[in-house]
Amino acid sequence: MTKKILFFFPENPFSNRAGNVTRAKANLNILKNLGYQIDLVGIEDMYKVMGDTTDIDHNLVDTLFLLSRRPVKRIGSLEYWRYKFSLITTKNNKSNHLLTNYIKASFEKIVEAKKYDYIIINYEFWAGLIDYKPSNNQTTIIDTHDWITLNEFYKNPLLKIGDRFEEEINNLNKFDKVITISNDENFVFKGFLGDKVVNIPPSFPSHFFSNSEKKFDLIFVGSDNIFNIKSMKWFFDNVYPILPDNINIVIIGRICKHLEKRKGVTLVEFSETLDEYYSQSKIAICPMLEGTGIKIKVIEALSFGLPVVGTERAVDGFSSRIANGCLTDNNPEIFKDKIISLLQDESFYKSIKSQAEEYFKNNFSEEKALKKWKNVLTR
Repeated sequence: MTKKILFFFPENPFSNRAGNVTRAKANLNILKNLGYQIDLVGIEDMYKVMGDTTDIDHNLVDTLFLLSRRPVKRIGSLEYWRYKFSLITTKNNKSNHLLTNYIKASFEKIVEAKKYDYIIINYEFWAGLIDYKPSNNQTTIIDTHDWITLNEFYKNPLLKIGDRFEEEINNLNKFDKVITISNDENFVFKGFLGDKVVNIPPSFPSHFFSNSEKKFDLIFVGSDNIFNIKSMKWFFDNVYPILPDNINIVIIGRICKHLEKRKGVTLVEFSETLDEYYSQSKIAICPMLEGTGIKIKVIEALSFGLPVVGTERAVDGFSSRIANGCLTDNNPEIFKDKIISLLQDESFYKSIKSQAEEYFKNNFSEEKALKKWKNVLTR
């Protein structure tokens, strides 16, 4: 009998919008390739805020369930008034205002109705979904995506780090397995939670183009989160002005909404696929100044065999900070020099490109991720 997985991801993983979404879709592909039946759960408010449709790939997912924060108000509806009363008698989840008791109850009904073998929750701040303690001996798995305490500290330096980190560890400890995607975070969480922590880096199929015509010198792909906005401001304030005038740059994603038109810069707010743009580009850039966790955009670039020029944060979470296809420095002048060296020295470019391809194959291939997920899902 085919085993069943309930996969919770708050946004639509088929929206092709950002790195976290891309990785969620990649995991669904892997789980389907392992032979599992998959149902998907999302949050209605998140779909609305993100402008996501309810379109899903039925080759990967059988059913989509959307959870509402509150029941619909109807005359004489006991369910609605029970919800209103619960607001008085229970405290809001301070780390996730969307996680209401009504959502928890709705999630429990889905789990108990179909008796899933595995429940996979994405993000620590949704851990409360399993507070009711699933029955039927289901295996519960949390995919962390990130070290949330550190991520929130970057956004709010006044955060009470000790309290938030204790909450994070307690939330992760509710699960049978804890998935990390970064070597750094794996080291931290494993120290507190032991062998239940498993590191499964992001994975992509490889697309190593060799003879395709190059239209762009540099490519950057990013959503409009605060870290990408800061990074591109730094790049355009400090690196762009000292680059040669004939440099061609393409920037793809919602980050474009925060950028002005400049000479030699092509802005593409949305593209259904990135293959064409990566194949037409020579170098990927990742000038991240803040943010935690492994950078999906860097791994995606490596999957196309592109050398990456970035700040030191670009290789966060990597098992090796050298010989990985990435050239990093936080000094704008040196950052610029690394770009120019790759563009002007063909043998140097080929050497770094070869490193990128080799490091990707050894660390981020779909085959490696599939084996690791198979081990996690073996009871």
